[in-house]
Amino acid sequence: LVTGLPLTLLAPLLGLMLSIQPGAMLPLALSLVIGTPALTAIGLIGAALTVTLRRGGLLLSVLVLPLTVPTLIFGVAVVREAGEGNAFATPLMLLAATTLIALVVSPVAAAAALRLTRS
Repeated sequence: LVTGLPLTLLAPLLGLMLSIQPGAMLPLALSLVIGTPALTAIGLIGAALTVTLRRGGLLLSVLVLPLTVPTLIFGVAVVREAGEGNAFATPLMLLAATTLIALVVSPVAAAAALRLTRS
């Protein structure tokens, strides 16, 4: 809520500054609303894996960045397709599927990682 919500609300203004087509502003905000929970859930897994390490920042980025790439690719595809005037439903559905998978898997993975760090 602290980072994702303000970014989503400011996305149309920032999109104007970056010369994004006006027809792509709503899909931009929509892709951020759908994709931000996936990025947060993926970060949850990485944080749970590195919570007990003293210098886990580098390891956290090495673990989390490859997992975020599909979400970022699908989010960019939504905006690109909308900017070109094409239908953007397919990349939006793929983004939603990625988010649903991340939201289902991440609590289980984080709980397992935290259980491993306790013992």
